[in-house]
Amino acid sequence: MIEVSGNEPEELWTNSTFRNHFNSAVIYQGHIYGFDNNFLKCLSFQDGAEKWRQRGYGKGSLLLAEDHLYILSEKGEIALVPANPDVFNEVSRAKVLDGKCWTPPVLANGKLYLRNHEELVCLKAK
Repeated sequence: MIEVSGNEPEELWTNSTFRNHFNSAVIYQGHIYGFDNNFLKCLSFQDGAEKWRQRGYGKGSLLLAEDHLYILSEKGEIALVPANPDVFNEVSRAKVLDGKCWTPPVLANGKLYLRNHEELVCLKAK
């Protein structure tokens, strides 16, 4: 973590426990949510401490909307998880695509767009 202000950037903390592969992480209420290879992780933004880790999504992708993570697994499953640094709690999961899915989900006008290398799926988000 680097702070950029003034003339020189300052390193605040560093670790090697979070290596994004395909997609960027999201920051929400002082925590970082994202993928470290095959683990979905939550880290403290302040010091980089790992809060939790979860398997089962491969090298997935995610987006944050209304206090929830929409997680697309690399095998085409969409999952809904509250963005909570204290506990991982998958609310729902459904298979919506086949093949490799490495593109982040997109939410626009109440619709969730998901794709693989051949198909695009549009779901109504509630």
